[in-house]
Amino acid sequence: MNDLPATLRMESSTLQAESASAPPKEQSFWEDLIDIFISPAGVFRRRQYKSVWPPLLFVSIAIGVIVFVTFNTLQPVFEGEFNRQMAQAAKSGAQRATPEQLAKIRDFSVSFGKYVIGPTMLLTVLVLGVISWIVGKLVSSKQTFQAAMVVAAWSYMPRVLGAVLGGVQGLLMDESQLTSQASVSLGPARFMNPDTANPLLLQLMLRFDLMTVWVTVLLAVGLFVTGKVTKTNAVIFGVLIWLVGGLPALRQGFLAM
Repeated sequence: MNDLPATLRMESSTLQAESASAPPKEQSFWEDLIDIFISPAGVFRRRQYKSVWPPLLFVSIAIGVIVFVTFNTLQPVFEGEFNRQMAQAAKSGAQRATPEQLAKIRDFSVSFGKYVIGPTMLLTVLVLGVISWIVGKLVSSKQTFQAAMVVAAWSYMPRVLGAVLGGVQGLLMDESQLTSQASVSLGPARFMNPDTANPLLLQLMLRFDLMTVWVTVLLAVGLFVTGKVTKTNAVIFGVLIWLVGGLPALRQGFLAM
């Protein structure tokens, strides 16, 4: 009986030692899907050596399905953008099609667009991963190519939320207000008239959309965690990747001036 307390203490010590040496519970994909919005650094730390395909396929499929389902509510936006581009082409003399031909091209392009958004998202994330890996080298990043692709895929998760919010806006807003991409933007471009605003300034303001900024911040956090850079260099990277990502749109805005 005298040995009972000692035995209990030994068993307690053994259990504590086993508990301390036991590996932490691995987060599931669905848990990290929530954490990427509230604790992204932990997600990047856990996922940097894992496969890029789960987050990449989730982003591509989720956005593809959401856009396909809500496409009809946002169709005026796509038609408005197409008409604006054709008007610009006509002004520059590069467009010679008849109004009837343009209508057919517009209807086909807009209708076909909802089927290719998923593959387009997949390609976009892959390109983003490559670009962010290259830009990271400018700020002394030690990020591996694998980690860069993983960070890009997880950083694109806010776009899924953006697709949902876009569909909701299309459902609730009057069709006459859905005239351009800017009309559903979650940023300063929302308050600009695309028909009268400076095209370059409009494209610049579109880069301040909430989802674009959110993705950029996540990319910078991911580089800080996986690339082992300083916070200052992570901020510099964020600014650079934001600028690089906007170059095609800014070029388009410049040519439209």
